[in-house]
Amino acid sequence: MGLRTAVSQSWLLTAMATGIGLWCAYIAVRTFATIENLWAFSGSYVGTNPVGGLAGVAVLAGIVALLLIYMGELGESDPAPRAWPPEE
Repeated sequence: MGLRTAVSQSWLLTAMATGIGLWCAYIAVRTFATIENLWAFSGSYVGTNPVGGLAGVAVLAGIVALLLIYMGELGESDPAPRAWPPEE
């Protein structure tokens, strides 16, 4: 199924996947920006800290990567479903 066909058949799903990806990227950038000093950890592990921020950024980056893979798969034409009814 091509990307144009996927959007025309299920534009809501495509819009939701795009929106989730953009939201996750935005939150990842905001989370990374709140880390004051990435290399010098002088605080505690309770509350906001660089380790928790980096873990959050890693999880959000993984979600965005999976959504990009999903969007890439929509553009593939193989394997295509067989025509119904069969033309034998």
